[in-house]
Amino acid sequence: MADMSSRDSRIFSWNLELVLKKEQYKTFLSVGVQNGRRTAKIDNDNVNSLAKFEEILWLLWVAPSMDSIFSGASADRRSFFDHLASGYDKKHKRRIHNLNALQKERLHVMLFQKDKRWLTTLEEKIAWESIQITKTRLEFIKLLHETFAEHPSSFLRPFVNISGVVEKIYENNSEENALLELIDALRNSRSDDAEKQITSVSVQRTMWRATAPQTNLEAGNCSTGEQKAFLISIILAIARIYLRSRNGIPVLLLDDLLVHLDKTSRQSLIEELLTINVQTFFTGTDSHLFEGLSSMAQVYHVEKSICTESR
Repeated sequence: MADMSSRDSRIFSWNLELVLKKEQYKTFLSVGVQNGRRTAKIDNDNVNSLAKFEEILWLLWVAPSMDSIFSGASADRRSFFDHLASGYDKKHKRRIHNLNALQKERLHVMLFQKDKRWLTTLEEKIAWESIQITKTRLEFIKLLHETFAEHPSSFLRPFVNISGVVEKIYENNSEENALLELIDALRNSRSDDAEKQITSVSVQRTMWRATAPQTNLEAGNCSTGEQKAFLISIILAIARIYLRSRNGIPVLLLDDLLVHLDKTSRQSLIEELLTINVQTFFTGTDSHLFEGLSSMAQVYHVEKSICTESR
């Protein structure tokens, strides 16, 4: 948040105002920092969390920091896909937050209170949250593949799946039996979990995998160009899913993406975005990359903190 202020300014304050228009309705959002404290408003009413914005506006982005999303840490990949799934199911992020809190509390009780009744109650709650999270993830993956099938694209599409202890329990049982088996698994792992200070039976250990359909090669072992194509395909499909579900207004930020695409791929991406028809922000440092957009988009040049519209 501090990086949003000018480097030469001694005042740590800034404000951003947005107007969202959906059919005949307008929604006014405001977010900023005043004297070092974050502020957020919806229709001029204060809100205590930016999560409230996600009920109205859903942001999707492809940034240079995501270049290693398929080859990097599994936790980063899990967070990435869970963010995408949260746009499909608004309760998903809250469930993950609740689960993390419950798991921390369980570890604390095992190490200090050692209250078996308390542990049983916590494990029942953990099991229930875990089942709901797993259901959302699997439904989201199914919808992602259905969207791939319904909308042809020139970009490579990955096959996405998840695996883990909880998923195995869920897929091999009815939902009711999966819940009971998961509770048993948590109870039986108390001793090891207390010793290692972890939750071994957890959806926070689920492995998200993406593979190339033709070769079944892990995305992390594919070329950087193929990985970028997988990422673009996923983001485009997600935008279609959000529009269909009407869970907020999707806005895309494609940061320095065009530099990685040849002229044909850039044109394909632009055509798909026009078909999807969601507001999209491109950024880049080479003006020639935006030549295909000049007749259909607003183009701005930013230099030394001055923003001017290019004609």
